[in-house]
Order: sequence, then C-alpha cells, then structure tokens
Amino acid sequence: MSAPDSAASLRRVLAEIRRQGAAARVDVAAETGLSPATVTALTADLIAAGLIEESAGGPAGARGRPRVMLRLRPEALHVAGAKLSDSRVTVAILDFEGRITGEGEAPLAARRPSMASMLESLDAAFGAALAAAGLREGEIAALGLGVPGFVEGETGRCLWSPVLADPAPIDLFAPLRARFSCPVFVDNDANLATLAELWFGLGRGRRDFLVVTIEHGLGMGAVLDGKLFRGARGVGAEFGHVKVQTDGALCRCGQRGCLEAYVADYALAREAAAALGPDDGSPATLDRLAARAEAGEPAARSVFRRAGRMLGLGLANLVNLFDPPLVILSGERMKHEPLFRQAIREALAANILALDRPPPEVEAHRWGDTLWARGAGALALDGITPDLAAAARLAATSSANG
Repeated sequence: MSAPDSAASLRRVLAEIRRQGAAARVDVAAETGLSPATVTALTADLIAAGLIEESAGGPAGARGRPRVMLRLRPEALHVAGAKLSDSRVTVAILDFEGRITGEGEAPLAARRPSMASMLESLDAAFGAALAAAGLREGEIAALGLGVPGFVEGETGRCLWSPVLADPAPIDLFAPLRARFSCPVFVDNDANLATLAELWFGLGRGRRDFLVVTIEHGLGMGAVLDGKLFRGARGVGAEFGHVKVQTDGALCRCGQRGCLEAYVADYALAREAAAALGPDDGSPATLDRLAARAEAGEPAARSVFRRAGRMLGLGLANLVNLFDPPLVILSGERMKHEPLFRQAIREALAANILALDRPPPEVEAHRWGDTLWARGAGALALDGITPDLAAAARLAATSSANG
C-alpha cells in the first residue's frame, strides 16, 4: 500500500474507532469497506505506535467469545484548538479521544485587531489553556485555528474576514508557524463547528447533514457522505451571503440583501434599534432584547419572529438544494432559539418542496465557543493523520526488527 493510500486508510480506521468509541476489527472493516487483512495490518501499526489499544468485553463473536475491541488511547497525544471571535480568542486542549483537558481565553486588544495583535491574544489564551491542562507547549502535537471569513485551508490565506484589520489576502500560516513549533492548520470557523458536530456532537455517526451557525455572522458547513464539503476554492459554503432581497439591508461583507444581514447578531441589534430605540448592539444588549421578548413585549418579540422567518426561508432553500436528513442550528444565539423556533418551522414548512414524506430534522445545539475550539482540535487531529501514519509504520517496522 502506498504512503498516501496508507494515510487515507488509516484516517478511515481511526475515524471509525472514534465514531464507535470501541470497535472490533470486523466491524471497522465492514464500516470502512477495507479488507479485514488491511484493517488488521493498520491496527497493528496503530497499536505499535501507542495510538490505540485493545480491550476485552465486546459482544460475543461467532464462537461465543467476547470480541477484542479497539479504543483510542486518550493520553497518546494532545492538540490545541483555537477560535477567533469578534471580541476574544478561545483555546481548548484536547486529548486524542477528543476530550477537553484545559481551556483558556484572552480578549482582543481592538474590535478588529491586526494579525500581530491577534497573535498576542492567541498566545495568552494558549498559555492559559496549557496551564489548565497541566501541559507544556512542547507536548502539543498540532494547533488548529478557526477564523470567521473566507479562508483557504490548504494555503492558509484569508481572503476576507470581518474580525481582522489587515488588508486581504492575509497570510495566516506564516506568523502562526513562526510562533508555534508544532504543525498548524486553519479553516473557516463554520467548517470547524461542523467538524465538531461530526466528530463529537449531534452529527456523530451521520453520513449527511448541514450545520448552520448563528452568532455575529451566519455560517454554514455541510457533511456529504461522511466528509466535510469545502468547495472547489476551499472556502466552503457561505450560506450567510446568499441573497434574499434585492437592494436589501447592508451586510458587513459590503453587499446588500444577504441573509446574514437579517439574521445575525448585528442584524438583530439594528432591528432592535428601530423597534425599541438606539442601543449599542453588544451581546449584553441582545440578551436584554431577549429578556424583553421573553417577558412578552410585542416589539421585542417581533424582532425575533422576523429573524426566524428569514432564517426559515433560507433553510428551506438549503433543504430544496441538498435534501438533508438533518439540519443542526448551532452557535451562541441558540440560547434564544425558543423565541424564533416557531417562526423558523413555519417558514421552513411553507417553502420546502411538498413531498410525501416529513421534512428533515431540525435540531438546535448550543455549545458556545467550546464548539468551535473542539472543531479546531478535530482539524488538528485530522491534519496530522499522515504524520501519525508515518509514525505507525515506523513503530511497526522497529517492533518487527527488534
């Protein structure tokens, strides 16, 4: 088996063991489509490298004996996942099983900092997360970073971001790789939220689903046939910038009529100012708006209903395009999801194609910044898989020669 093929197969084996939590070799072979002999060889390499381990106690096999199960070794390695938002940087340290062992955050020095200033905040949050995990920087195998905007994951270029002041395109890799000695990976933050759902959340074990993230912006990620869809240009699906009204509200991307301009935090703040009087548009302001809506104030409730109708219309377009079995709504605004739940469902039902089967599941999942950071950790774990494959082969060779 060639090195690229080996890395791809190893990725599939690790992903299946991670998905099941504990898996017998025969089940890994059945789910991945790899031959039993290939799975046996790859798992032997992984065991030699200390990445997985055997454990007894699985369901009985054909001869009545308990199956030998394979599990990830949590302590095998640690990675860091970081999320850049409009006000802070959040970092989580994850073990190989994906469990968070330490967290840290640091505020940004400005509303739209320079790359250099952001790196200082990332450094502070990273140090706090390491201290919480009881680890040293040299014990981190890789770092993943999620950035709002149009991000090319392969090249590390940010073509546009609402939270960085540097002129586009911004080279993310150069300063990150100069600061950190471990491998570094970057992606759009909505893609990372989708990875978190695929690896650890409501999408675990699902082959096809969509994730829509609602915070200061509106993002989307798509999992098709078990894989994250990034598009031909590597920037993924920019759901927030589909047009829902000609010459409509101004979006922060500079164009008009984007769905984001009716649904995201700054859109709610604009609507609140029109309905309730000027305010500052901060998250605390939106929480106050939600409190007034929950208390039954008609003007406040109308802000959430309108946003829900527009989001439901957008979701209907997604359903008509992709026909997904599951749509996950995620992000900080999900704590207010009951205020616009009914409007979303009514608009969705009214605008999807009428078929003789029920509409897709729509599930709300609020994780906070931990979601994004865990997705960045998943990006790091996935990114170093070829290195893990090489380490596994080397360990297996050393074991055979020893």
